[in-house]
Amino acid sequence: MRQADKGFDGFIVDLDANGREIKRIVLCEDKASKSPRSLISSSVWPEIGTILSGDRDDEILAELVTLLKSVPNIDPETAVDDVFWEGAREFRVAVATGEDQRKAGNFLHIIAGFEAVAGGSLESRTAGVLAFDNVRSGLALLAGEVAAKVKEIAGV
Repeated sequence: MRQADKGFDGFIVDLDANGREIKRIVLCEDKASKSPRSLISSSVWPEIGTILSGDRDDEILAELVTLLKSVPNIDPETAVDDVFWEGAREFRVAVATGEDQRKAGNFLHIIAGFEAVAGGSLESRTAGVLAFDNVRSGLALLAGEVAAKVKEIAGV
């Protein structure tokens, strides 16, 4: 995974078992909001639209090539051409919000319209909601736990 500098928030690049070919590229959009539905409608859906229309191709390709240069056994330009230009664009939208946003026992209303905006098969769209009693303190706690786990794994 690579965090992007602006616009969409990152990529997930899945490689085959040998690490020589890209199986899929997922463009990620991550948000946190007390009013997630309006944020998704006004920001995320239009962003996906610009990506699908090709308006962001140069930026996305440059980021992907830069990311893939660090992967051994892969020619970044060829790999990106093989996957990206086939129109195999997948999207992941993740939202951190409050438990008070739950309606009828779920958060489906927050991501309503994803299929219409992104199109493609169900497998090409992933969405998730991370709900907290308090968004800010919940994210702060999560960030602390992640930092501790990274230190543990790195042996720092």
